[in-house]
Amino acid sequence: MRVTPSLRSLRTLTAALTAAVTAVTAALAPVPAAAQAAPPADDVKPVRVVILVDESGSLSGADVARERAAAQLIALSELSPRSQVSVVGFGSSNGRGQSAVDIVCPLTGVETAQDRESLSRCVERLRRRESGDGNDTDHAAALDQALSIMNEPDDQQRSKIVFLLTDGVLDVAGSPQYGADAESRNRNAQKQIDSGLKDAERAKVQIWPLGFGSADKSSLDAFAAGGWREPCGGQESATPRARVVADSKDVERSLLEAFAYARCAGIGDSVTDSLDSGATVDLHVTIPIIATDGSIVVVKRDRRIQVTYFDPEGTQVPKQGEQNESTFQAAGEAGPVESLRIRNPVPGQWRIQLKSPPGVDRQDVSATVVWQGALRASISLSNPRPRPGEQVTVRLRLQTRTGTISDPAALAGLRFTAGLTGEGFQETPIALGDTGDGADRAKDDGEFSGRVAVPETATGTLSFLGKVTGPGVAGDERPYETRIAGPADRLRGQVRLEAAVAEPGGEVAGTVGVTNDGEPARLGLRLLDTPGTVSLSAQELQAPAGTSEHAFTLRIAADAAEGQVGGQVQVVDAAGQVVAEDFVKVEVQRPTPMWLRALQALLILLVVVAAGLLFLMIRRRRRQRAADPSELTLYLFDRPGEPHISRLQAPLGSGPEFGFDVTDRRLVHTYGTGYSVRRGEGRSVLVTDPSGRRLDPLFPGRPIALTDHLYLGVDDGRAKGGEQPAYGPAEPQPSRTHRPMPGDDLL
Repeated sequence: MRVTPSLRSLRTLTAALTAAVTAVTAALAPVPAAAQAAPPADDVKPVRVVILVDESGSLSGADVARERAAAQLIALSELSPRSQVSVVGFGSSNGRGQSAVDIVCPLTGVETAQDRESLSRCVERLRRRESGDGNDTDHAAALDQALSIMNEPDDQQRSKIVFLLTDGVLDVAGSPQYGADAESRNRNAQKQIDSGLKDAERAKVQIWPLGFGSADKSSLDAFAAGGWREPCGGQESATPRARVVADSKDVERSLLEAFAYARCAGIGDSVTDSLDSGATVDLHVTIPIIATDGSIVVVKRDRRIQVTYFDPEGTQVPKQGEQNESTFQAAGEAGPVESLRIRNPVPGQWRIQLKSPPGVDRQDVSATVVWQGALRASISLSNPRPRPGEQVTVRLRLQTRTGTISDPAALAGLRFTAGLTGEGFQETPIALGDTGDGADRAKDDGEFSGRVAVPETATGTLSFLGKVTGPGVAGDERPYETRIAGPADRLRGQVRLEAAVAEPGGEVAGTVGVTNDGEPARLGLRLLDTPGTVSLSAQELQAPAGTSEHAFTLRIAADAAEGQVGGQVQVVDAAGQVVAEDFVKVEVQRPTPMWLRALQALLILLVVVAAGLLFLMIRRRRRQRAADPSELTLYLFDRPGEPHISRLQAPLGSGPEFGFDVTDRRLVHTYGTGYSVRRGEGRSVLVTDPSGRRLDPLFPGRPIALTDHLYLGVDDGRAKGGEQPAYGPAEPQPSRTHRPMPGDDLL
């Protein structure tokens, strides 16, 4: 599975350095023959495509150009390197030397860039026929030619798809091979079409007609309905149907949609913009996380326009070769349509940059992504050998070439279903969902599950079948064959493998619990659907009579890709029957490089130091605030209870204490001599006389003796809201923007 963009380039560099200094791991221990399993699907399913292109005289030059571009779209956007494409032009055969069909591109593979370039070039031979070439519309001959190509030997079991592009209706009135007179020729040709459509249905050939201009919708509907109509497990969008567009301008997008639906692929929006001479424009398309293969198809019109591709991380990707975990192959660069086929694309928004050199006319350019998920279902049973009447939990999950898909959003459009068949009972459907209630929603671990009771009438074999279908997904069916438990079945087991995170080359511990009601037994351990990703520390275990626990270890391959590891661990008996099993639930994460760890530690240290400094600053400010005497006001009295004879406001910025003295029965500021005043605990004020002796604590409203005949009182400006000063109503305070000088009296 894919890594998030944030550290991908860093992790790629780390992986390269690690690979340079790490020895090749030892070969995995051989697995017994009973434990061998078929490898998971490694590619999207291949197709055999025939594109029938109308060359009749009713076409304009612009129509033919659009048809060529549409045919190139199909030839260049095909996802599987094992697919084949043929392009056939057709008109009519009205006289000697004429042919109703013209194979402009014989059946050609699309494995290499050269193959695809060859298709792109041969499509250019499509032309508008003149009257001497046979320029009527012979759909019957076109269909016969397509079926003849489909009948050629095929060792890949490719799906068969015919695309019919036409602007007219069947017209063979001038073709003598269909009858002696013009009136009967169209009827005879239509009978030939009807027979051909029956052959197409029997051979499972899909037919997707696309009409424009004066095309007859009803006759095109008959083409779509006459061929095979269930290519993608009954998905409505994938059922062949006729399309009729207003003119040839709409042919490209409509045919590309039909192509995607016909091969059970997904298709994104077509993004279009105008490109001026000498200018650059960016187009953006999105590849979903569920896609394992994709083609970005760019219609640039003029072959001189240059195209550059950037992945969702902003990295320019090569047009040929590999980068990180992806493989790229571009084709059509020298033509009006080009594409970039990507195996294991980075999901997200891709940027396609088109650059027009000076002297090129203004063009409308577009980009579209066609994608498919080559996915595989894995099925697991809570009790692989149930007895009649027992409940069994069926679990199904989906995996790609490199791991499982656990993101519920990525699975939202898919449908997971299951069924149970066997001897002695009718087929039983199993509702799968996040809680087994049939809701098509996945849990956070990407599993769909459901419970089913094995019918009481079951007598022998049991077959569980899990299915996954959905738009853009090469649907998969996974059978699980077993038998009901008999009297001799005395083994029961459970595999316990918790979800874990591990580094490449690391290990994950698991256990097998076995209850054996018979003689000691030798059991095997095996892995399914984990090609080279993980291995087992042991291939077998000895189960004594009674209950026993057995530890095992999953070893992660040193070159394992990051993401969810797919597969299952199974315990099998001597006959190869499954006793217990569980899904592998391991998230592979590459170790953080030492220099990055050091950087992270430094950043953490800096954060801690900054937080400590901030704490100290706040603490110091609080202490300064607590000790600040600037809101204190001193009063001088002849005796307590009488009006004060002098008043002195503490100066601003004097620090934690300030000095004063009494001169001529007046309070005056001093610095370094006389009395000193500072705040004490609570609301107390501490006064020290000139000799350094501490006087009694001073509180607001409670004067103390300063000399034999004078008393000192204090008011605190920090009094709570509403509290009146101890010595009368509050008086307006003068603005104190400077440090008071000695002798200042603020009366």
